[in-house]
Amino acid sequence: MNPYLQEVLDAHVLIERWLRHGEGSAEALMKRFAADFTMIPLSGEKMDYPTVSRFFHHAGGSRPGLDIVVDQMEIISEWHDGAAVLY
Repeated sequence: MNPYLQEVLDAHVLIERWLRHGEGSAEALMKRFAADFTMIPLSGEKMDYPTVSRFFHHAGGSRPGLDIVVDQMEIISEWHDGAAVLY
């Protein structure tokens, strides 16, 4: 599997554990993301790195029963040390 697609899967396992059970830490999650990382959740609102960081720091263990399913991953662009992945 492409390493960037694997990273998406691995990161979401950790995100689910953090949000569902409070396992791990927000700091460990945020180390996985570049400073210019952006996320567009289901709400459609663009979240930059500081916004995502604030969310994770306040949300540990706040989503009991959460199951994250990642599917239909597609590499939009890939370069020597990163990629843009749509899923």
